[in-house]
Amino acid sequence: MISSAQELGLTISESHTEQFARYLTHLITWNKTINLTAITDSKEIITKHFVDSLAAFVATSFRQDSRVLDVGSGGGFPGIPLKIVRSDIQLTLVEPVQKKCSFLNSVIGLLQLRSVSTFAGTIEQYAKQALNDSIDTVVVRALKFDDIQKHIPALLTEKGKVVLYRTSVIENNEIGEEFHRLNETALLLPHGSGNRVITVLEKNNSVT
Repeated sequence: MISSAQELGLTISESHTEQFARYLTHLITWNKTINLTAITDSKEIITKHFVDSLAAFVATSFRQDSRVLDVGSGGGFPGIPLKIVRSDIQLTLVEPVQKKCSFLNSVIGLLQLRSVSTFAGTIEQYAKQALNDSIDTVVVRALKFDDIQKHIPALLTEKGKVVLYRTSVIENNEIGEEFHRLNETALLLPHGSGNRVITVLEKNNSVT
């Protein structure tokens, strides 16, 4: 885990590695009864889920105590790996499948993660009950941006960002009027595990 993270230019501690190891064991156990990931090999999970999730730290910065929303969290990616490395982040995991939410809550308890909550529903349902302008960064790894795009702007702070985990560069017409492209970072995942493009969008100030 440490060496794979280093290939992306990231440094993680031994204590982080211990948490990832517990997370890995827990994920593999639950995955036998709940479809959390199609990847079952431990090394591939580490590279294609854990390290890949951390790629956001290469592409953008998260301010201290920032409020992060992980949309379509599934097995906890990318939110929980980000939280393990940056314990100050205030994280909300949005996941519509109740069984997956149960897994996420069990991980939060197992790893004793603070300032993490789950929402058992869609982003549309979350947006209806959420406080406006309270989220600093939305991270999206498993869903298409255009499927959730209209629900995001009202949730973000004035300079709020969306971090998209993609395999290709986003087209301008996909971004919409509510956002502009802040930066885009193309990465090769360790051990030949594929390409990753991290696209960072920022909310346009004129949009409320």
